Amino acid sequence: MWVTLDFEASGLSLSSYPIEVGYVLPSGDSNSFLIDPSTASGHWNHWDKEAETRIHGISRERLFSEGISVLDVCQHLNQTLAPFDHVLCDSQWDLFWMGRLYKACYMRPSFTLMEVNQWLKKHSDLDRRDFSREMEALGPAPHRAEEDARQIRRALDSLLK
Repeated sequence: MWVTLDFEASGLSLSSYPIEVGYVLPSGDSNSFLIDPSTASGHWNHWDKEAETRIHGISRERLFSEGISVLDVCQHLNQTLAPFDHVLCDSQWDLFWMGRLYKACYMRPSFTLMEVNQWLKKHSDLDRRDFSREMEALGPAPHRAEEDARQIRRALDSLLK
């Protein structure tokens, strides 16, 4: 039983931080949350305007008005994802952003996030190239966390049939 998870972030740099997280459960149920950067311990100030306009389309102001606290996001993820053997993401960046998310509220995840390629190597004779081909066949990702997690799940479902 595995879950797919994806993050959107304030940019693609070591100063960036998660702004949205989404997941898809084996049942197909899914959820996503905007994350309020003002609730993070530390300084979540970096903002890449180009990432906003060209990638995810989420404004910093929207995060402040609609986002939920870092603590609430981490508590929800821990409660929801702990029962699953595998929580899979598409890139090393997702691992970085998850670490930053949990560090911002002094918590630890109750689950292990693993990059798809590592999981495929351990559980099949498939690899990143196979996964990348499936992702490309699905078309461009929408760059919203829940839909991207759904797309990762579709690609894996197709590969593992």
